[in-house]
Amino acid sequence: MRQAFGLTDEDLRFVADTVGWRPGDPMDAPSVLRAREDLLDVMLEDDRLVARLLGDEDVLLRVSPRFVFAVLLRRVMCDLHAHPYTLERRSAETVAVFDAPRVRRFIAEPGMWDYLVGLLTSFVRNESVSMVVRRGDRIVRRRFSTSSLEDMMVLADLVDRADLPWLFRRIADIALFRSGVFPESLRWARTQRGPAARIRVLPPTLETYEEHGRRFYRLAASQPQVGEEGRVLEVLAEEFATARKSLEILSDRYLRWTRVRWLEAPGT
Repeated sequence: MRQAFGLTDEDLRFVADTVGWRPGDPMDAPSVLRAREDLLDVMLEDDRLVARLLGDEDVLLRVSPRFVFAVLLRRVMCDLHAHPYTLERRSAETVAVFDAPRVRRFIAEPGMWDYLVGLLTSFVRNESVSMVVRRGDRIVRRRFSTSSLEDMMVLADLVDRADLPWLFRRIADIALFRSGVFPESLRWARTQRGPAARIRVLPPTLETYEEHGRRFYRLAASQPQVGEEGRVLEVLAEEFATARKSLEILSDRYLRWTRVRWLEAPGT
């Protein structure tokens, strides 16, 4: 696992400052830690990093979002190593499932760990794509949210084939992110009634999101332009439930109960 990959110099100085830097000038920390990833590997598991990330709102102004999720996802891996089971919410109860080693191995695979960190980082800011479309006999400009499953599915029918690999992957990422980080919104939506429920094109349920996530990861993996990332996308299609559980553990333990809001729930 390339621990320094994608981390900024300020991220690495934050690690040194939080964990305690001994050799030389703290300003030298980035170059030293990039050269000594074995040392960085140990430092990234220090309890003080997680405590400071979750307890200090000013941290948002200093470190990169990628660093935050790299540290928290590593902490999930440590938690799964310490406890042999995970918890699953079912219709009327929460049950213990002894699958922690399997979930941990899934996250720990370098390509998967890197992909999940990047996925989480991509939802820190809601962005949109603007496109001219025909509406009846009029030409109008429409904005598509890159955090909306339905918007991205509509957009996939309008763009050139060259843009489809990114869109297929984004649709699947939204399904994984929403069902993993904000599963309660989908469990609640299953029982929703009235006008708000009737106007939805896509039923907002865990089952629907898993179905679309698997389907679009397969479609993304099948595109000739996808390259080496195709293998990761294939695994996500096959192991969508495991990927969703890894994000739900992260959300349950480190995102939902902190006063720092790192992510906004995407629209449907």
